[in-house]
Amino acid sequence: MRKRQIAVIGLGNLGRKCAEALLVDPSLALAGVVRLNPGPVDWLKDIPVVSHISELSNVDAALLCVPADMTRGTAQEILQRRTPIVECARLHGEAFVAHQAEMQRMAHLYKATAIVGAGGDPGILSLLRSQFALLIPHGHSQSSLHTAGSLHHTLAAEGVEGVRKALATELKTPQGLLQRYVYVELEAGADAAAVEDAISRDPLFLDEETLVFPVESIAALEETDRGLSLERHAAAGDASHAALLLEARYNETELAARMMLAAARALPLLQHSAYSLFDLPPRVLWGEEGAAAQLEWM
Repeated sequence: MRKRQIAVIGLGNLGRKCAEALLVDPSLALAGVVRLNPGPVDWLKDIPVVSHISELSNVDAALLCVPADMTRGTAQEILQRRTPIVECARLHGEAFVAHQAEMQRMAHLYKATAIVGAGGDPGILSLLRSQFALLIPHGHSQSSLHTAGSLHHTLAAEGVEGVRKALATELKTPQGLLQRYVYVELEAGADAAAVEDAISRDPLFLDEETLVFPVESIAALEETDRGLSLERHAAAGDASHAALLLEARYNETELAARMMLAAARALPLLQHSAYSLFDLPPRVLWGEEGAAAQLEWM
């Protein structure tokens, strides 16, 4: 089966993550990279790096990894070629609605297809927030995109025997209580249970519930230092007292890139228009693997 050829426009942090993901994707391939300063890039090996998409051949779609203020102009240039696009401009609310309407106008004019706002936020986090509200329609949501780091508690944890490095953070429970998360990189041969017990018994940690998680590398964890706490609570007086909580730690740029690749898989299944993720059934984001995904996840 021929892999669909995807061009990456821009080679900043997001463009690099998209290119890296395409290099190992089973159904998509990296057709080339478009950037202001073309020329060979060591880690891309023989993948072409050019100054304009017209210099690439057999491009099935393009991922726009450019600043928000450049998205619309870049999109128009590519849609004129009737090349489908995926973009993730950081726009919300009325600004996003107006942006999609303009992209839809261009998509209809040029008989092309676009998926807009298909990144991290807007993107997958938008879908999660909306699903929480769908399940608890009368209530309120609260989200925190930065897990607070605690230097004092981090240093205390690093002083425990058997701990090479540590990272302490705090999150709120659905009841509004603080809960401390301590990630520890252990010395060779260290007893994880003994380390957890020593940290939990330290007077500095007695004021809050403390959870200890051994990890392979604190440095790798710090590189992905984006935390999410998303909560949805039923309105006061609702007899169900329903509450939903999602806690996550992830690399924001990598998450956006993964969402863009999922959107790219959906493009062949869509008519000419400009879609947001709200317009798409989840199955199409799996592309040709939609039937298998339904079998596994439903």
